[in-house]
Amino acid sequence: MQRQPRRRKRAIALLALALMSCTPPSSPAATPATDTVQLRLYATTSALPLLNDLISGYSRRSPGAVFETASGNLDAMLGSLLQSDTSYILSTHLPDSPSMAPLMAWPLAQDGLAIITHPANPTPTLTPEQLRRVYQGQIQNWSQLGGPSLDLTVVSREPGSGARAEFERMVMGQRSLSQTVQIAPDSETMVEIIADRPGGIGYVSMSYLDGRVHPLRINNVMPTPETVSSALYPLRSTVYLIGLREPEGAYLDFLLWAQTPAGEEFVGRRYGVLNR
Repeated sequence: MQRQPRRRKRAIALLALALMSCTPPSSPAATPATDTVQLRLYATTSALPLLNDLISGYSRRSPGAVFETASGNLDAMLGSLLQSDTSYILSTHLPDSPSMAPLMAWPLAQDGLAIITHPANPTPTLTPEQLRRVYQGQIQNWSQLGGPSLDLTVVSREPGSGARAEFERMVMGQRSLSQTVQIAPDSETMVEIIADRPGGIGYVSMSYLDGRVHPLRINNVMPTPETVSSALYPLRSTVYLIGLREPEGAYLDFLLWAQTPAGEEFVGRRYGVLNR
């Protein structure tokens, strides 16, 4: 399993602490309703529900805030950032900094990578090792996992997806996916595919769980905001605000608000709150 270099983790932590220390713990002063401020924030599909929830909460607090948003896979969103088409992106995967434009990042939430199946699938639980063997093509029937006698339909996200990068980091390590794995181009399509295939298995941010699919227990733990916040669920990733420079003005106000108890109420709707 690959690990991010300690130097980068330390740099991210120092940046986050520096931002948090530049204002008192209380919520920043609200932007007057008569002022109009524009913020351009894009998100990968895994982080889009978080962005929408935060915008909903922040807009109530600062009615003058106007947001421009867009969503796509990580490669597309990173391309928009580097071309200055957006100011910041939200992502569940922190990519390596391009040599020509070092990235800065600030943690906002914790996400659980939910392993999803058809709602009628009675399989009780999987281990990360079993999941890895499924995606390597070494396990091909649910009966080998304690489930029904049903052929597996294995679905992954496309190359360039942040969710796929996190899945490979946490589950696959240096191992390759089987050539028989099917590809879903985004999170919503992944849910639709698995909901339509009794033998299907895939993965999405836990923010996409809505009853159409069934999340499997991993090491006998379900992905929920509570199990992710408490570090019980094993497949966890951090949601970052990523940019090319430190936020100022309305962007800084938005980031600091998201880290207050008021902001964390919206984070906790579908994601895990950071343990500060």
